[in-house]
Amino acid sequence: MIGFDNILQQYGGDPTSLLKFDVDGPELLPYATLTAARLSGDADLAALGGVYEWQDRPLLFLVDGTLLDDNPQRLNRIRRLVAMRGDAPYLAVVTSGGMTIYQVGLEGDAAQARISIGKANDDRRIVIPHLGNLRPQTPTNRRWISDVILRLLTTALDELARLAVADGDAISLVGRALFVRFLADRDILPETVCTIAADGASALFDSAPTVVATSAWLDEIFNGDFLPLTATTINSLPQQAFNILGHILRRAPDGQLQLGWQEKWDMLDFAHIPVGVLSQAYERYPS
Repeated sequence: MIGFDNILQQYGGDPTSLLKFDVDGPELLPYATLTAARLSGDADLAALGGVYEWQDRPLLFLVDGTLLDDNPQRLNRIRRLVAMRGDAPYLAVVTSGGMTIYQVGLEGDAAQARISIGKANDDRRIVIPHLGNLRPQTPTNRRWISDVILRLLTTALDELARLAVADGDAISLVGRALFVRFLADRDILPETVCTIAADGASALFDSAPTVVATSAWLDEIFNGDFLPLTATTINSLPQQAFNILGHILRRAPDGQLQLGWQEKWDMLDFAHIPVGVLSQAYERYPS
């Protein structure tokens, strides 16, 4: 295991701003999905050892380079998963010889996202202050992931509109499907709900009977007035509508994201996308 503290100091960092994922504490609550995944045995995220905060905001996620096993796919997956959080703009791979900085991102290869820090290369001690103050090559990541979700959401709603589904009903249907996907990806959807569909959680919005039963559970447990929907409305939908809704529930097998990025529902992992990002996307939809 690499010790991050010494390397951070060499690059101008303050070790007191480092949060290590193997040291439990309340300050790790914002990173609970990552720490939980590590504890569950996620082989890729085992290499993600901590986060460096700058002015109380995440700046760098730190990766133990010795645990990457020269596997570029592992680094690519880590880079994409932390990009889904929409907070820290950089990923740092730490080895005994130093630190390599990458821009986080949903698309592309990590090797192509390596950060060139110009004059900061001449003096390691200014690298982290340079990143913290100037933020070179950084998109606004939180807006970026919410933009992806907004485009997918808009496409689904537009497709339902072409099937003559009323706007209010379409918003409720897509919102409920999106919320169920969020719960399923975080493994907090009860087994009794997952088994409503023979093929499990990913098929809960594939047919009228499963949508009716799932929606009844949502109304019982959560506030059904927020996204009102009746069984009569659900039963009146054409099969094409369930095909559209079903795509929202689909996820890459075993959560293993493909290397080639496409803006598709199954490329997202809502275990790592903050619920606030969903709210942002939904609030920005021009209803």
